[in-house]
Order: sequence, then structure tokens, then C-alpha cells
Amino acid sequence: MTRPGVYTIAEVEAMTGLSAEVLRQWERRYGFPKPERTPGGHRLYRPEDVEALLVVRRFLEEGATPQAAIRRYLAQESRPEGLPQELLAALLEADLPRAEALFRRGVKLLGPEGALRGLLVPVLKEVGEGWHRGEVNVAQEHLATQFLRSRLHELLDLAGYPRGAPILVTTPPGERHELGAMLAAYYLRRRGFPALYLGPDTPLPDLENLSRELGARAVVLSASLSETLKALPQGALGRLAPKVFLGGQGADEEMAKGLGATYVPDLEALLQALEEEA
Repeated sequence: MTRPGVYTIAEVEAMTGLSAEVLRQWERRYGFPKPERTPGGHRLYRPEDVEALLVVRRFLEEGATPQAAIRRYLAQESRPEGLPQELLAALLEADLPRAEALFRRGVKLLGPEGALRGLLVPVLKEVGEGWHRGEVNVAQEHLATQFLRSRLHELLDLAGYPRGAPILVTTPPGERHELGAMLAAYYLRRRGFPALYLGPDTPLPDLENLSRELGARAVVLSASLSETLKALPQGALGRLAPKVFLGGQGADEEMAKGLGATYVPDLEALLQALEEEA
């Protein structure tokens, strides 16, 4: 997921306040940064390079020498432990360029699935808990959630589209909280299941018709709010597909049974259930 170089050395000079002479000097002495070269030999820097230089500049302003600042940055880059806290802080401060750079570093260090498990999901959980505690306001929660949703969409696209009878993934009618459904679609694709993510709040008649047209193997519904499920009539989910799975914080086994679905308490249970059906 490394992005290509797009900035010239003059543009980087303007963005970071570090002169072109200093950038060339650091490249010769420390091998940092490592810009790409055009066929004509001109340097092109990636967005990640610019973010790295801004971090190094901050270390310089704190009193570090160039060599120490670069070493500190490179050591920090090799350790993923503090990434969730850094990403959370960047999002709450609305520092999206920094958040983007941290996400890219997470994917580089952990891989796509590791970044999902070890970075996006923990930060998403912290944002939600912070909102419930009153430590994160609504605007911060919306901004952070939108950023995380966009990155999850990106990872979902990277997981590819396995072939076969599809598994339709969505949320119940009236349910707009889609991250649980997106996570389910991602994990299914990574395990080789042809999951089609439909987005949230899909009307049941439309879902049933699409399932029939595509010959869907199953439907997976993620519910964060029990109210959306309580509004459905008994057995409402049973006709959607040969197999219907229901999970999420708003669901439980009794509710799923009454609606004609199989309850899955977590993603591992969902995967196991589908593997048993195969």
C-alpha cells in the first residue's frame, strides 16, 4: 500500500521548511529520506516522506541533532506498539495527514489484517468508549469514525472478490451503524468466502430479491441496536437466503431464533458456521 512519489524537492522544501540542500545532505549521510527518482534523475517524495520529515523537524525543534532526530524517528517507525494511541490522538486532534501516515505505517508493519486487528479495531473501540464516557464529543466521534470507515473500505477492496455463490452482508432496516458488517465482510473475504458488502440499512424485500437473483448462499446481518430488530415481525429474516446469520451488540440468541436466523456471537463463530455448512 505504499504510494508513489508525487512531490518535487522544491515542494517538500516549502511544506516542511527544510531546505533542499539539507534534504540532499541527509539523504547522502543517513540514507533518509529515500525519494524515488524519475527517468531524468529528479527526486520525487511520497506523502509518507513528507510526514516523516515533519516529525523529524519537530524533534529538531525540541533540541535533537539531525542524526539523533532521524535515529529516533526510524526507531519509532519500527515499533507498532504505540500506534493505536498515536492514531487515536491524531484523530481527536483532527490531524488527518498524521492519521493517514500512521495508518500507512500500521499496514507496512503489520500487514492489512494485522492493521485491522491491531490498529483500526482498537481505535474504533476507544472512540466509542470515549464518547460514552463523555471524553469524546460528537464532532470528534463523527470525524474519527468516518476516517476509520474509509480505511476499512480500502482494506475491504484489497481483500479481493473470491468467486462462488455470494454471501450478502449488510445491516437490518433502520440500522446505520455499518462497521460491524464491514468487518464481517472483510474477514469472510480474507478466508476465501465471496462476501458482497451491500452497505447499511437494506430493506428486507430488496435483500430477499437480490439473494434470489444471485443465488446467494447466505445472508449476514450485523445489528448494533436491538431496537431495529425488535421492530421486525417474527420470522422476518428466515426467507432471505438458505442460511441467515445475525450478530452484533444489538442481537442475542433468543432474538435471532425468533426472527428465523442463526445467532453468531463473534466473527470466529460466523466463520465456523459457514465452514460447517460447506
